[in-house]
Amino acid sequence: MEVHHHAHTSRKKWTHYFWEFLMLFLAVFCGFLAEYQLEHKIEKSREKQFMQSLVKDLKADTANLRGLIQLREDRHVMYDSLTNSFIEKSFSKDGSSVYYWGRSITRREYFFSSDGTIQQLKNSGGLRLIRSKLITDQIMAYDVLYRTIQNQQQLEETQLEEYRNLASKVFEGAEFKKLAVFKKGADAKDIFITERPPGNPQLKDSSPALLNDVVNKLNYWRAGSNYISHLLSKMKENASLLIASVEKEYRLSERTLQRSPNGPLEK
Repeated sequence: MEVHHHAHTSRKKWTHYFWEFLMLFLAVFCGFLAEYQLEHKIEKSREKQFMQSLVKDLKADTANLRGLIQLREDRHVMYDSLTNSFIEKSFSKDGSSVYYWGRSITRREYFFSSDGTIQQLKNSGGLRLIRSKLITDQIMAYDVLYRTIQNQQQLEETQLEEYRNLASKVFEGAEFKKLAVFKKGADAKDIFITERPPGNPQLKDSSPALLNDVVNKLNYWRAGSNYISHLLSKMKENASLLIASVEKEYRLSERTLQRSPNGPLEK
């Protein structure tokens, strides 16, 4: 019977296995580093895009706030004129202006922030991309202030509704109707404006008790409107500070912002 002898292979040294393990480890580690670097680069790019979009939103808010603050100042002047005419009982001398003030004071244009970028940062976890704690804190403070303004605007709507209920008893509806004028705007669309009625229209009911109620309702509105004006001015100031912080941190220029995409980023 033949006996087959198996050829013996030389056993590999432990150093061979060590180098194999080391090469495999280095390959995996380098792949991990490359992926990490790529992800880090993508996140930095998204961070800068978020900030470019944020600055555009803030600049839109700033322009909007300027107009709204001026509008409130104009309405406060009307408030002073209307309440003084009731208190001093001089309303019968210039009925046209009294009707104009009484109608115009209820017109309101509320502030709605261009907060698409901030909401996306909050809802998508994008705040973690922002390296600057100062900017993160400023963003959150800006958002909290906006929520406060929204709450105050809702309260103001209730106050104005109470005033309108009283105004319907004081003013003649036919005269109020003459104030509402629709004209063509620059974009050929109808816009609503308020004009003084002709002549010297008189009040439907000028009883002292009723006029006193009107003045009291307007006093409450004026106090709330003063507070909203303060909040809007603070919002405008915070927007300017946040714009300055972002532009400094990310070295943004007007040219860079013009090249950046408009609106919130795609997820």
